[in-house]
Amino acid sequence: MKLSEYHTRHGDRVEWWDPAKQYDLVYKSRVFTDTYSKDTIQVSNADKVIQGGTGYGPGENLPHEIEHIRPDYFLYPRFLGTAYGFLSRGCPRNCGFCIVSKKEGRRSVRVADLSEFWNGEEEIKLMDPNLLACPDHERLIEQLIESRALVDFTQGLDIRLISRDNVSLLNKVRTKAVHFAWDNRTRT
Repeated sequence: MKLSEYHTRHGDRVEWWDPAKQYDLVYKSRVFTDTYSKDTIQVSNADKVIQGGTGYGPGENLPHEIEHIRPDYFLYPRFLGTAYGFLSRGCPRNCGFCIVSKKEGRRSVRVADLSEFWNGEEEIKLMDPNLLACPDHERLIEQLIESRALVDFTQGLDIRLISRDNVSLLNKVRTKAVHFAWDNRTRT
């Protein structure tokens, strides 16, 4: 959605890939590796194909001007009314089943304010891997409170980091869904 908004602002026509058309550039993304889903789509109708996402390996991050652009929510019309984004990235846990520590680092850091991806939508799907591990988590939670939007903490809150102070703040968030995450195995 960020790539779509960036290209639209630069005068490019953006659309979903169609195997019957010819393109200058196609972005191809994967969330999971072949372990979970096979990459069966071959793009041969573009001058250039850029593959990205965890399913293709760690790769490069989006350039700053794209990472911090408001997403093009019209790309997914059925999800209009919902804002998707990250306030923080990284996780200190290094759980064996999770790629976040390897991809984003073992320190949770603030990467955005809510206003970067939310503009009054009724619902917020927060995709932070470990919001409570972020040193700025209380201020970020306050932004969610002030939004009055329904918040879905999609990746889970680290139950080991719940305190009286942050649970008091979390109780003020209009919550659609809360997932708690933990792995009681020791990782190095």
